[in-house]
Amino acid sequence: MFIPSKLLLSLSLALSALAATFPAKVIYQSPTGLFLENIAVRPSSQLLLTSVLTPTLYTFDPSAENGTLDEVYTFPNATALTGIVEYKPDVYALVASTLDLNTISATPGSVAIYSVDFTGSGAPAVRQAARIPESTMTNGLSTLPGHPDVVLAADSDAGLIWEVNVRTGNVSVKFQDDALSPGAPPPALGANGVHVNKNFLYFTNSQKGTVSRVSLSGGPVELLGTAVQAGGTPDKGYDDFTFDEQGRPLVAMSAGAVQLFEQARNGTWVQTTIAGSVQGGDSDGLVGATSVAFGREEGKCSKILYVTGSAGQIAAVDTTGL
Repeated sequence: MFIPSKLLLSLSLALSALAATFPAKVIYQSPTGLFLENIAVRPSSQLLLTSVLTPTLYTFDPSAENGTLDEVYTFPNATALTGIVEYKPDVYALVASTLDLNTISATPGSVAIYSVDFTGSGAPAVRQAARIPESTMTNGLSTLPGHPDVVLAADSDAGLIWEVNVRTGNVSVKFQDDALSPGAPPPALGANGVHVNKNFLYFTNSQKGTVSRVSLSGGPVELLGTAVQAGGTPDKGYDDFTFDEQGRPLVAMSAGAVQLFEQARNGTWVQTTIAGSVQGGDSDGLVGATSVAFGREEGKCSKILYVTGSAGQIAAVDTTGL
């Protein structure tokens, strides 16, 4: 039977609101409800975590019983950390700024990109790699394949993607489009998560509740999907994301879910809830999901999807069979 692609997408969205396929297990809960913003996974599968409530970078061992957040480094002249990404083996770029949580905007001139290098012995080597004085909300980070000294940074206020050379400190605009803009006054957030995969730049827009991509070689922006309960409110939108082994995006949804995006043979995109619930509520421990990242093979956790949340929780989702 022939079913129009629009109907297929509508059916998929309806199904995504049903029970999650993979249960989530909360492996850490902050006693103070520390807002966990972003996550990077070291080769050992230990987690690096940022928060918009503190300029301190934390580490967490997901294999430890009753694990705790351990301080790695506290960044000067900042109150918050947002995006983090591994741009060389066990070397990470992250965003630090002085952030006003009421407007979700950084003090002009306070946004800086730092490099944190764990390859030496002892404490990691930390250095300021670049500043983005024009930005008032630099958010998610991505690497750029073939350019080991370059990271891409989503600007949630300006509606663009910065290209940052962490070796020279040079900053320029990589991509700008209305699909990245918040489309509403502060505290609305536009572009949030950003990652490159297979010659495509993928990004989320929290205020608009969209997941999109654009070819690195140019062309129009392609809409993959919209938040099932977006409703024009940013707290129901998409946040950061990652890719599975097949290159499919898995996106944290702040309503309390992880959404899988998969392209059908006819080219349309289908989204399915794989953990939590787009209806909110308890959401299997995923309330306010902010970011997701897979464990690493060296740590024997490559099928475990770690999910951070705004209520201070870290959840583990075993995606074996996905």
